[in-house]
Amino acid sequence: MLDLKNISLKKGQFHLQDISFTLSEGEYLTMVGPTGSGKTMILDTVIGINRPLSGEVFIQGKAMNRVPLQNRPVGIVYQNLYLFPHRNVFDNIAFPLSIKKMPKRLIEKKVGETAAFLRISDLLGRSIQNLSGGEKQRVALARALVPERPLLLLDEPLSALDAITKWEIMQELRRIHREKKLTVLHVTHDIEEALFLSDKIGVIIQGELKQMGTVEEVMNRPAGEEIGQLIRKDNLFKMVYDAQRSLLCKGDFCLYKEGLEDKQEYLVHIPPEDIILSHEAVTASSARNCFKGRIHSVIYHNLGVKVSVEAGIRLVSLLTRRSFHEMELETGKEIYFIFKSNAVGVYGV
Repeated sequence: MLDLKNISLKKGQFHLQDISFTLSEGEYLTMVGPTGSGKTMILDTVIGINRPLSGEVFIQGKAMNRVPLQNRPVGIVYQNLYLFPHRNVFDNIAFPLSIKKMPKRLIEKKVGETAAFLRISDLLGRSIQNLSGGEKQRVALARALVPERPLLLLDEPLSALDAITKWEIMQELRRIHREKKLTVLHVTHDIEEALFLSDKIGVIIQGELKQMGTVEEVMNRPAGEEIGQLIRKDNLFKMVYDAQRSLLCKGDFCLYKEGLEDKQEYLVHIPPEDIILSHEAVTASSARNCFKGRIHSVIYHNLGVKVSVEAGIRLVSLLTRRSFHEMELETGKEIYFIFKSNAVGVYGV
């Protein structure tokens, strides 16, 4: 569906360097990176605002570099939405159809169908200035969807929303993707959005595409410490291997792991969802790592409850809310945490 081949672009002192990736039909790709990393420049290149110094953009197998932006099969929602404050909701949604001079009845039909799909039919006569943040977001999505283009671009679409509205719109984006079977390229600095929405994640840092893969690949096998830190990965740290004891160690904290190179430093990751918490030590188990610690902090978020445990090193376990409440966990309590050796990801530094 979307192919970027060796795209390079320069703006001032910033250089987007040799960006190549493929987004297959129906996939949802989230490009993650810090502010100023080049994420929006990639979107602007796909839609046609930027013209690359070298490389080519292909959409549905057709070269796009010389195709005007208004003729590209792409819809986009920008962070600032860019809704017209002097027009009502209907006219905002209808705008991309109106400039193509579609018949009035067809415009009314398409706007009505899109508004119904996004559950905003009751807003069509309202002024944009009287809408909530979530309502404005749905109007912007409707305007991007109404021309029925196969590729949807999203530029930090949730960054200005409060936590509750953000969660509602994330669920709406997931529904849109699944029901409309759209191909989506979404850029953000928020890894939670990527985890919830994506089939694939790309990591871009200082104009370079550092890693691209499935959610599991990027989260559990980061290509380096820089990427791990960017995605705010819990339980990511460096440890040194002791071959005589088959242990990876960081100070007094050691994990059981076989077959690594003696005295070599490794980047280690333990997925929070693979760490089991227990009120008692577990010995009759295939899990080789069992430690006693004290609960340092508890954080609620959309994926569950993160429990941070201090035991010479700080580790985070991800629990469902039901499990958390059933265990009656709280800050300061002593707890055992257990995980299997094969859950530990180890990567050369």
